[in-house]
Amino acid sequence: MGLWFTALLTVVVGELLPGSSPVLIWLASFGISDKIEHFTAYFVLAALPVLGFETKKGVFAALSMILLGALLDVLQKFIPGRTFEFADIAANAAGVLAGLGVAWALLSLPALQRRSSGGRSIPRG
Repeated sequence: MGLWFTALLTVVVGELLPGSSPVLIWLASFGISDKIEHFTAYFVLAALPVLGFETKKGVFAALSMILLGALLDVLQKFIPGRTFEFADIAANAAGVLAGLGVAWALLSLPALQRRSSGGRSIPRG
């Protein structure tokens, strides 16, 4: 829960920083597409709760990241040096769905089921 909250706070702050902030200038220096950054951030924001929370709560938290990503991108219209882009919202949503899918697939692995249940194989649900 703490790791997810930290990631969530990092993404929210990062998306609301002005375009001229040192953090965003530093990130831009790597030459990575901002769509890849959006995808990756929202992949993590979706995968962590699915892996760490009770199933229904984890899926709800993961899917709610689509709404959060859209809201934050709309807010960027009002931040100097930032812009609203539907492509960012699409990258966020794709990251959420991929993170949800990968985390769900990992949870279906028998080794993970046994380890998380103290050696007993248990279904999640």
